[in-house]
Amino acid sequence: MLGIQWPNIVKGKIDLQCSGPQLASVLNMAVQEGIYVENIYWVDERTIRITILLPDFFLFTSLMRKQKIRLRIINKAGLPFLIKRVKRRKSFYIGMILFFFLIFLFSSFIWKVEIEGTERIPEAQIRSLLKKEGIYVGQLKRDLPDRELVQHHLLTQLPQASWVGVRVEGTRVTVTVVEKKQIEPPPKELPSYGPVHLVASKNALIYDMRVERGNPLVEVNDVVRQGQVLVSGIYGDPDTGTVVGAKGKVMGEVWYESEVTVPVRQKRKVYTGYRQKITLPYIGKKILWNPFRELPYKQYETIQRVQPVQVGNRSLPFGLVEQEFLEMEWVNQKLTEEEAVHLGKRQAKEELLQKLGADGRILEEKVLHQRLENGKVYLKVHFDVIENIAVPQPILQGE
Repeated sequence: MLGIQWPNIVKGKIDLQCSGPQLASVLNMAVQEGIYVENIYWVDERTIRITILLPDFFLFTSLMRKQKIRLRIINKAGLPFLIKRVKRRKSFYIGMILFFFLIFLFSSFIWKVEIEGTERIPEAQIRSLLKKEGIYVGQLKRDLPDRELVQHHLLTQLPQASWVGVRVEGTRVTVTVVEKKQIEPPPKELPSYGPVHLVASKNALIYDMRVERGNPLVEVNDVVRQGQVLVSGIYGDPDTGTVVGAKGKVMGEVWYESEVTVPVRQKRKVYTGYRQKITLPYIGKKILWNPFRELPYKQYETIQRVQPVQVGNRSLPFGLVEQEFLEMEWVNQKLTEEEAVHLGKRQAKEELLQKLGADGRILEEKVLHQRLENGKVYLKVHFDVIENIAVPQPILQGE
């Protein structure tokens, strides 16, 4: 059986200083005994420094004592001495190994989920959707879902969002949401034609009444027709009563039908999660861009945050603008019929909510008809909604 030739550093080495007479002949004797000797350095005629292997140490020491040679150990190196030091400081090295193991273990989990950019969308709603997708505190990083799929699913389930970006930074997941701009029209002022009745703007079932002034002529659960007086602006007899004018809201349950067409092949934006912020000065409406600076990405969208210089409560027409570049790319995707139906319902819902205004809300939605034809999904969707159906009608003289 062949023996394994281990490197000398594995066997262990000892640097010795030998002092005495006839050192050259003593070294020859050691070599003849099979002792490995290297790094021979003569200090003077009676002193020499050498390196031997640890397994030869006791044989070499015995030989030197017989020849009355004094020995002094200068240095020890090699695996046996390293193991001995480790055994002496066993607790320290075990603790160090455990420390690095725990760092590796803890860095394999998600410990923080941050959501930024939300104002109107509840953060709890986004966290609930993220948990369904598999993103939550304590999740293994290797088990995180595909980032593009998460962005797409969140965008389809958050109609108030214009885009969603997801990025992983170490043990933290950051979800950036940009909400759709909601332009609220200024409240309509009633024409100055004096006191009014409140009449129904469309056929509906009365759901709730919030009358501030006037004489209600209908009740909750009554069915009313367009033009019917809901709240009279006259107390008492219509001919001799007191004219005060009606004021308030009458919430009615109304039914709508929407028809939507959704192409099966979609071209959509996907945000890569990479972004870069640049702060630039501006004067008036002009941003002073550095002409030697290149744009960070080929395809991107920007978010601007303007920080004007303030003097007291007055904003001056110059300051700094922070531009955040979000890298994106266009992806062609073929939807399943189920995904196309979901997208169509979402589009119809968004359009209807814009018509209903701030007081309106959707009670129920139902697909009445759907068909797939020529690469498109055609939908007819029925909605039950609650909205304010009361509109003013002037009280004519003689009523």
